[in-house]
Amino acid sequence: MAKLNKDHTEKWLLNNVDTLNRTIYLGSIPNSENIESGVDAFMAESLIKSMYLLETQNHEPITILMNNPGGDFFHGLAIYDCIKGAKSHCTIKTYGYAMSMGSMILQAADHRIMTPNSKFMIHYGYDSQEDNVRTVVKWIEESKRLAYFMENVYLEMMLEKEEKEGHGYLADTLSKIMTKQYELEYPPTSRRVFTYNFSKKKEVKLEEIRVILKEMLSFDTILTAEETVSLGLADEIYKP
Repeated sequence: MAKLNKDHTEKWLLNNVDTLNRTIYLGSIPNSENIESGVDAFMAESLIKSMYLLETQNHEPITILMNNPGGDFFHGLAIYDCIKGAKSHCTIKTYGYAMSMGSMILQAADHRIMTPNSKFMIHYGYDSQEDNVRTVVKWIEESKRLAYFMENVYLEMMLEKEEKEGHGYLADTLSKIMTKQYELEYPPTSRRVFTYNFSKKKEVKLEEIRVILKEMLSFDTILTAEETVSLGLADEIYKP
């Protein structure tokens, strides 16, 4: 790996991009109150500029180091589209967490890596509107559209994993994960064991899995790196 001189290092720290090694850091910048901002306009602007800078140089692979708690959906989609549309092969390596919109951004990469102790969280997110009733209804419909888009992004990755591993793989994996999720409830209740069986027809299976995914998205579903890979929502766990 190339050594960085002092001027280059300072520029990298300022812009979150290492142009020599084609590496971008995608994380929060604390605001004036030292509170983690998450996915916002600054993060989107920084990522888009960094990607533009590297892709105007050449189309060699790009690595994105991400520690992302999630945040604004629209700024997140700007990041998602930028990575997804890149001509360079993009790898995202997750440190800490890829939560909410951060978990969606991870899906844009050509190769998705979780570090051993990183966490992955999916949910529908939070929304609120204050305006006249017709405007509120419009935003509710937009939220529904975005939720459906999010489901389809996860489902595409999950079905790719199923095709790779064979029919029945996701039924077994989701059974184990959902059983574990309800074991975490307090106070402890009688053990709920989930057992799924999905159709072999892809179109039917898609909607059957969507039902389970909707349940997972209805609350904060926190997954380990191993569970994330097992669902096809990441490709591997980083081994130093």
